[in-house]
Amino acid sequence: RVSKLNYERLWGTGVGEYMGIMNSPALVTVAKQGSQTADTIVGANITKMRARCWGYQNAVWMVNQDCYNELCDAHISGTNGDRFLFAPGNGVDVPDTLLGRPVIFDENMSTLGDLGDIVLVNWKEYLEGQLGGVSFLDSIHVRFVYNETAFKFTVNNDGAPWWRSALTPKKSSATLSPFVALAARA
Repeated sequence: RVSKLNYERLWGTGVGEYMGIMNSPALVTVAKQGSQTADTIVGANITKMRARCWGYQNAVWMVNQDCYNELCDAHISGTNGDRFLFAPGNGVDVPDTLLGRPVIFDENMSTLGDLGDIVLVNWKEYLEGQLGGVSFLDSIHVRFVYNETAFKFTVNNDGAPWWRSALTPKKSSATLSPFVALAARA
């Protein structure tokens, strides 16, 4: 159930399910680097995504597990050496981080190189609601012969990005959004 809700939050169409951030008109897609090879993530991709994120202090990176090695190699070249952007956690109480924000590896993300393999999301700008409570029904009649009882739980809920479009700042032409994805690199 949790994985299905995560899938809807990311990819839902809004018809009979949540409206996902990847189908939101507020989604900002950052283009790949000009000479970037297929199925890679480079440091410039990450810094450009960070620059386009509104409310970065509340954002998390949603990433497919296939991207792990690319994240480990992502860096910014400098005069005093390279600066790596990914910091692995300890697996207990310190999460993996990318540019200081937590990284969540999720099976619902696209595979490496496709749109949606790495997304920067401020979930505080995503609305979810529930109508009423959870309704519960049971029946001993469904599989009476086998001495089984059937249970049915129903929840009426919905979710959608709060933003209807990306924000164009007063003194900049680069739009900002709480939902930023890296374009496909195939």
